[in-house]
Amino acid sequence: MIETEITPSQACFHTSELEDDAEEWSELETEMRRDLLALDLRISLFVGAVQNFKYESLLKPVPANYRKSDGEADIETIRELVSRLPELPLLDVSNKQDPEIASFMKTFFLNHNQKLSLISIEEFKRQLSGQIELQLAPRWIFQIDHLSRSQQAWERRKASSSTFCAFHGSRFENFHSILNLGLHQHLNKTSLFGEGIYLSTEQSLSLQYSPSGQGWNKSQLGPELSLLAVCEVINHPDVKRRGSRPSAADSVIPDKYILVTNNELVRPRYFLVYTRPKAKKVKVTSFIERYKFVLFLGLYVSLLLAIGLAKRVTI
Repeated sequence: MIETEITPSQACFHTSELEDDAEEWSELETEMRRDLLALDLRISLFVGAVQNFKYESLLKPVPANYRKSDGEADIETIRELVSRLPELPLLDVSNKQDPEIASFMKTFFLNHNQKLSLISIEEFKRQLSGQIELQLAPRWIFQIDHLSRSQQAWERRKASSSTFCAFHGSRFENFHSILNLGLHQHLNKTSLFGEGIYLSTEQSLSLQYSPSGQGWNKSQLGPELSLLAVCEVINHPDVKRRGSRPSAADSVIPDKYILVTNNELVRPRYFLVYTRPKAKKVKVTSFIERYKFVLFLGLYVSLLLAIGLAKRVTI
């Protein structure tokens, strides 16, 4: 029997790989301890984009190791890895022995440009101090804290102007991109009053543009969600409100609508998350069970009457 000798350099390389895998899982576990549902939401938004036929634009930017030679997203590999994602929290030790999944999760779900955090409705109202009105309370609220250089530029931009908050509704599959890239006027397909980012001061109006979408089937938030963004907006001539006309060819903007023609003036600050209510199962037998005695008594009396009538006819 020939034994293969492992050189010190090979052993050192193997140890380094194990340490890298352990570090990746450690980062994921740290994020789960910080905010489990926030990580859950990131995965759900990603899965919503992956499942959509527009995945190529919804997932941008896709890292090079998840793209094919022609530059397009390797959606088959991505979807296969999504199917292998473990349920949160990561309690099963066997899940932590898959370095491919660890690398995949770290790449797409550990974002150092912004932090997502679950907050209470009370905290949300305290932070906004009456700037907007919630007509329909969400199941969860997540705050978005931007940590990149763009946040510094945003702070400088709004330093000399006032800001206000408004709602933005969109399809579920778009929110992965909204979280990671923000809102962009050229991506908006709704052009009721001209090209731009559509917002509203009325929550119910924005909710009309946020239908439920299919997310992650292992999510603790639920497999089918609807999201609404609450955005901070800088007052500027490029922010068109009631009575404005973006161009001669466009219609006048009505009440409760806001059209922003410069994406640098809008920043998503919160995600309001709604779950689709489960349909109540109506028992067909519930009426029979409740009035079983009365029904049987009625049937018995009817049977006696039928027998009596039959005898009279015979006589």
